[in-house]
Amino acid sequence: MNKQQKPDKIIDGRMMRYSAKFNVWVNSDGDYVYREYNNKDYNRPLIIHKRPDGSKYLNTTHPGIIELDELVADCYVPKPQDAKKYTLVHKDNNKCNCKAANLEWGLDMAAYKAYLLSKKRKTSNGLTVSYTGEVYDGKDELAIIDHVYDGDTERFVAIDPYYRYYRKNSYGREEPLKAYPDDLMAEAEFVEGNKSDFTNPKVLHINGDYLDFNDDNLVWTDMNSPEYQKYMAKKRNDIAALTDKLNEHNH
Repeated sequence: MNKQQKPDKIIDGRMMRYSAKFNVWVNSDGDYVYREYNNKDYNRPLIIHKRPDGSKYLNTTHPGIIELDELVADCYVPKPQDAKKYTLVHKDNNKCNCKAANLEWGLDMAAYKAYLLSKKRKTSNGLTVSYTGEVYDGKDELAIIDHVYDGDTERFVAIDPYYRYYRKNSYGREEPLKAYPDDLMAEAEFVEGNKSDFTNPKVLHINGDYLDFNDDNLVWTDMNSPEYQKYMAKKRNDIAALTDKLNEHNH
């Protein structure tokens, strides 16, 4: 069966959405579930079962038990894509009400508190970030890339620093990907302050060193603030100076 995402469509008079995770269709009210097969003669709605506590589920041959609220959420209420732990919440505390409008993802507070106390935190791309700015892919510490070689000009050029890591693409081949330190530190919540307080939030390096990613050097500010503009001017000058230093023996 095709496991790829499919466009919404009307089935038995109801607008339905496909879950590639569970290979079934469900409506946003969570009261109708439909499965399609290679042989259309087998296509049919699935029975929704109810437990004594009110929670609902489907009993399928594959993948087995499907929690109805998780199915609806998978289609209509996407889980946040970060490294934090979430639990699916019924807003009205009624487990029987699996309407998409009644579902939301809430932080697992115990896990979140432990997360904030940890000195190393995982990000959504699978990398691990430490509070001092080191980045790991599994057990391997990644080296920061702050310059490249330009074959056209035959010289080294300093750049906005990033980490290179590898992941398998849809063809099963390893391909290089980039992750920028400020973005990683921000996602891991190692940046001081509240990002939502600013119209155009940016990460400011307090000491002006664009290569210092220690958490006590990072704070949220606005892109248009004088301190951020001053920092960016210094960063541009420092990158230009690094380019000169890298090529000082080539003159």
